[in-house]
Amino acid sequence: VRFLMNHALLDWTLCRSFLAVLRTGSLSEAARRLGVTHPTIRRHVEQFEAGLRAPLFVRSPAGLAPTSLALTLR
Repeated sequence: VRFLMNHALLDWTLCRSFLAVLRTGSLSEAARRLGVTHPTIRRHVEQFEAGLRAPLFVRSPAGLAPTSLALTLR
């Protein structure tokens, strides 16, 4: 969390997308709820993960499961 504050990664758009995916477990559902496209949500999550240098979700055919980091950030 200190890394986020020190590097100004607290971009509300990225946080909002991250939280929507965390709540829904799905990029598609998060996109629907926020009124944006699936690729936009995917890009936001990827940017957030890149800034953190750590994954936020474990991807599988069943959906997205939050990592311990994602749960901590929540």
